[in-house]
Amino acid sequence: MSWLNTWWSQVSGTVGHGLEITVVGMLLVFFTLGLVIVALILLTRLPGLRVEEKEPAVQDKPAPAVAPPAKAGPAAARTASGQDELAQVAAIAVALLRSRKTRARAFQARPSAWKNYGRAHQHGLWG
Repeated sequence: MSWLNTWWSQVSGTVGHGLEITVVGMLLVFFTLGLVIVALILLTRLPGLRVEEKEPAVQDKPAPAVAPPAKAGPAAARTASGQDELAQVAAIAVALLRSRKTRARAFQARPSAWKNYGRAHQHGLWG
């Protein structure tokens, strides 16, 4: 039974040292985290670093109303419908391009001689 007591004293000593190192290490970690948090809090409270939000300037004059177009006749209607048609054509083109299943191939350079040698060596094809 003396060998069991010897073994237990060695194991308990090792475990005790491990626990001491663990406790000291974790205390250092949490102490450092606490210092970082305190430093961040103090830095946010410094008056020279604080950014104050400014209120938008109040305009005394009302904004001018948008003037209606000079000619609201058939010519203006034609240009508006032409722009609508162009917008529709552009939307259809974008939808067609997005619906394509095949994507453009990326440029693939040919492998270098060193790369080929490495691959052959990995596969056991090169002595």
